[in-house]
Amino acid sequence: MREHTFATALPTRLAALAALGLLITACGNEPVEVNAPAPEADATETPQTDATETDASEENESAEVELVIERSLSEEDGLTAEEGFEEGEWTLTCSPAGGNHPDPETACAEIEEAGTEPFTMDTSGMTCTMQIGGPEVVHVTGQVNGTEVDTEFNKRNGCEIERFDQVESVLNP
Repeated sequence: MREHTFATALPTRLAALAALGLLITACGNEPVEVNAPAPEADATETPQTDATETDASEENESAEVELVIERSLSEEDGLTAEEGFEEGEWTLTCSPAGGNHPDPETACAEIEEAGTEPFTMDTSGMTCTMQIGGPEVVHVTGQVNGTEVDTEFNKRNGCEIERFDQVESVLNP
């Protein structure tokens, strides 16, 4: 009869735990950013003391959207741009919606829904699918809700394609 001791059982248990960890890590459909900063507290979690004060601060946040959107095409052979994508430069302001953007109302509504994440997300440390969605490149500068923005949107991998799609009405209405 074989007797199990601590020394013989430990490697088996560690291997099982490692396999379980890999299984849990592999589950899920969203890309995971390595060494991501802790998420910021949601505004809805903050106790409200004065409704008038809260409404005024929300108005100030939404009034702080000012963007310059420069659209171009990369020079990768064999890729065709999405229908309607043209090179050029637009401006966009929100509250009130304005600038020379073709559809500022829809773009501002999309920014309000998405927040600053698409404009500040760094996909360089993320595991992304290796696919190319097109030659579209959009350089966006300005500010969104008080956050300075200077970023490039492109379609060079799955993470970037998803990020582009989050604010498509801003980039390609």
